[in-house]
Amino acid sequence: MAYYKVLIEVWCNWDPKKSDLKEIVGRASVRKGAICTLQEIVRIVNRPQEIENDAAMSFFGGEEGEADESQG
Repeated sequence: MAYYKVLIEVWCNWDPKKSDLKEIVGRASVRKGAICTLQEIVRIVNRPQEIENDAAMSFFGGEEGEADESQG
């Protein structure tokens, strides 16, 4: 299984710092005050251990070993 790091550019007509990610994505998907103008894959890795970001690793189960174990 491959893991992708994606850069998404969104233009908003409100202050996105006052919104959570779920609200920003929701508005962009229905084009209500936000529009996505770019989607670009910036990195592809084959194993979670190759992800060099603590926040991203926590998404896959925490520490590198835990993420590796979750993949079987």
